[in-house]
Amino acid sequence: MGLATSGIYSGLDVESMIKGLMGVERQPLVKLQTKEADYQAKISGLGSLLSSLSGFKSSLGALKGSNLISMKAVSADNNVFSASVATNAASATYNIKVNNIASAQSVHSTTFTAETGEVADLSVVTSQKLQIQIGSSAPVTITIDSTNNTLTGVKDAINNANAGVKASILNDGTGYRLVLSSTSTGASNRIVIRVDEDNNGTFEEAGETDMTGLSKLAFNPTSYDVDGNPIAGVINMTQSWAARDASLVINGLTIIKSANTINDVITGVTMSLKKDSAGSTLTLDVSTDTDAVKAKINSFVMTYNSLVATIKNLRGSATGKGLLRSDSTVSLIYAGVRGLTANTYGGLSLVDLGVSTDKLGVMSFDSAKFDGKLSSDSNSVTSMLNETATGLETTLDSYIKTVIPDKQSGYRQTIKTITSRGLDMESRLSKKEKLLRKKFENLDQQLAQLQGQGNYITQLQAQMKSIGGSR
Repeated sequence: MGLATSGIYSGLDVESMIKGLMGVERQPLVKLQTKEADYQAKISGLGSLLSSLSGFKSSLGALKGSNLISMKAVSADNNVFSASVATNAASATYNIKVNNIASAQSVHSTTFTAETGEVADLSVVTSQKLQIQIGSSAPVTITIDSTNNTLTGVKDAINNANAGVKASILNDGTGYRLVLSSTSTGASNRIVIRVDEDNNGTFEEAGETDMTGLSKLAFNPTSYDVDGNPIAGVINMTQSWAARDASLVINGLTIIKSANTINDVITGVTMSLKKDSAGSTLTLDVSTDTDAVKAKINSFVMTYNSLVATIKNLRGSATGKGLLRSDSTVSLIYAGVRGLTANTYGGLSLVDLGVSTDKLGVMSFDSAKFDGKLSSDSNSVTSMLNETATGLETTLDSYIKTVIPDKQSGYRQTIKTITSRGLDMESRLSKKEKLLRKKFENLDQQLAQLQGQGNYITQLQAQMKSIGGSR
């Protein structure tokens, strides 16, 4: 353990002396630590540059591709119908009246006293069959036996069979009913349920269409009225919702579809019907979506300004030094982007599209000028933006994926070397401080011995004077 604040015998301020001596000894370590902090700061600075570059590259990517100038569809009432468009849609206005939307058929059984109540009479034939068919699709056969012969069991068996219907149980106050709903809309997707109670492979034989046992679920109408209600055939279940096709009038032409999503009537347009228009005719306007492309250009301008601000901060100015003031990578990137607006592709530049920079290097966007150019020559605008983005993306990629990460990796390796040297220095300095403390401790002990000898001589002289005076 070292001395406290001063020599016990010498009275010297040992701690201050050791601190001063070690301060001199630690100067090389302090310089090394400063250098390490500088490299850490450079790594951080490169990280902020990498982030700004990635954001800028992402905004450039949005300016590429054939769908840059997209289309949009605006419905007069999205509660009645909405629409989405592809790039091959043509600008036009459509007058649309929705008479009715497509619906899926739903039927329900007679009542049962409980969900656990038996459906089929298995006293004679212990395994029976249900066959469910939706429209012209292949029929699905379901076995009913002692393992599932309850209302709940039949419901689960139907749902597990993926027969194109959803089964549920409803208690309407008079009892429990099995409800089957087609998963597809339209008159062509009506439900057919056939029964084979004697399990001989033939459905709808005599006795298999009555209202006893499994036959309670038989439903195979042979005809429907104009409203979609069954009027003939086997109707042991009751229709609660009719299967109907969507009916709408577009520019005077009547369209009938089995689904509410319609993508094969207007080229490039997908309509989604939601409800009838109550006799009203509504418009659907398909046009060029200039707002979308202008939003992309605004994003490009914003990320460009962010990148330039980051570069200027890292390079520093006359009033302050930046973290990467002497880094060639930063200078090269700045040189590559600052003249961007002057580059021409196919005779056009960003300035022609309303994108320009002021004397401070801040980019801005004149949307009115862009609108004028877009309306006069949209193909050239698309081509120019695509060429601009493609030309710069490759360069940015090399910085983002290789140059900057490699430089950061190099700095990290340098820091590892500095850290190792620092640990060695710390170890040597620790040993030196212990040696200094030992030397001061020895010196203090020697001074104590000298002081003891001096006191002895002084006492001896005093005794000799006393003896001489008494004579």
